[in-house]
Amino acid sequence: MAGGKKAGRKSGPTSIEHIAAWTLSDDPVFRDPKYVRQSALVMLDSIGCMIVARNAHTAGEVVKLVDELGGRPACAVIGYRFRTSAPNAVLANGALVRALDLNDVMFIQKEGHLSVGGHCSDNAPVAIAAAEIAGASWREALEAFVMGYQLFGRLRDVMPFDSSWDGTSASGLVAAAMAGRLLKLDPERQAHALAYGATRCSTPKIVRWGDLSAMKNLANALIAEEAFRGTMLAARGVTGPLEVLDHKGGLHQVFDPKLDLSRIWSPMAGLPQVMLANVKTYPCIGTAQTTIKAALDAHSRVKDRVSEIKRIVVTMADVPMIANQQAEESRRVPTTREDADHSFTFLPAVVLAEGEITDRQFANQRWMQADMVALASKVELALSKDLAARAPGSMPCHLKVEFNDGSEVVSECLYPPGHSYPDTGLDTAVVEEKFRHCTAGFLSAPAADRIIAHVLKDGWNAPTTTLTQMLLDA
Repeated sequence: MAGGKKAGRKSGPTSIEHIAAWTLSDDPVFRDPKYVRQSALVMLDSIGCMIVARNAHTAGEVVKLVDELGGRPACAVIGYRFRTSAPNAVLANGALVRALDLNDVMFIQKEGHLSVGGHCSDNAPVAIAAAEIAGASWREALEAFVMGYQLFGRLRDVMPFDSSWDGTSASGLVAAAMAGRLLKLDPERQAHALAYGATRCSTPKIVRWGDLSAMKNLANALIAEEAFRGTMLAARGVTGPLEVLDHKGGLHQVFDPKLDLSRIWSPMAGLPQVMLANVKTYPCIGTAQTTIKAALDAHSRVKDRVSEIKRIVVTMADVPMIANQQAEESRRVPTTREDADHSFTFLPAVVLAEGEITDRQFANQRWMQADMVALASKVELALSKDLAARAPGSMPCHLKVEFNDGSEVVSECLYPPGHSYPDTGLDTAVVEEKFRHCTAGFLSAPAADRIIAHVLKDGWNAPTTTLTQMLLDA
């Protein structure tokens, strides 16, 4: 390979080379029917998220740009009627899957506390596009997705909780790993693909904190697009810096060697990360899913007394992630859509008043209208260690509405509908119902049924292009 290993480099494989070999391995976990089924459910959900976001402003502008840029029509833009180049499809579909904050969320243990691990399904577009250009079967795409989930979780394990870098940084390696596996790269080229992806992945945490911008939804898509392009270059023999995780000039600030990088490529043990993939039932931040459910359950008892509300107490799990999110001032009084769908004050207030959380609750800057500002100002946020202990693996919520006459309405949600349980995974009925709801304006009911059957069972041995063509023709 041009520009390959230099003389004088330390002996033995680098960390990147170890990871590359692991990502190409024939680990039986990647092929286990239970885990592949979970992968298929997350993929079905991700496709639904892409379709429902076709009218979202930021994602729509990305799709328009991709259309203007053109490119060989190799891969489908989901929810639209055209194909584009593989990297462009990764960008467009990556923007779509994340646009409404409606795709998956995984919770992981971080330094002894439950924390948000991220949204690995941001990389679903990579598996789809790579499988399309490689002529890979849908099952191969799902198996690559299982591996990608595992790698994503492991990379997050070596990112310190107080890191200045955003979790999407892991996707530079994850996207390259999935793409390279599906393109059937040899270990050497796979290592260079991962090295390239690593050099382009570092994303500051500000994309997800402070005054939120559209970059929150675009960060992963941009990383994945670049990593995908790098993988295609590696397939042609172009090299990357194999010592990117080991050298002092590499990514020590992002992936900390003190946290033991060998954990990334160690043999599989315990529950696969894909089983930690929760599906968001509601279009908002993952840590507020239980808050929404609690507010929905309380709505019928509150809707006729909204003007009488004295205060709304939202008690959440006492873990560092929630404490940090509650402390964000921009989320208490949101001024943008991105702030609003992350707001622990606006979200319960609007659901208590209106009994739903859809695009209508984000239309016309609802979060800034006088009646909603007044109601959201009555929300008080609290933390509870007991609540956290009662719902391991979840971000539970206890909601109490107090009225002027001293009466109360209490509601609680420990696990939201889209929660994935260790033994059983996701509830198929919940995922299918959400998919039908998300695609109702794009797919007919019979077409939705055919897509669901194809993704979850019937199409596993068919080329992935069969599925994408079904979506284009629907």
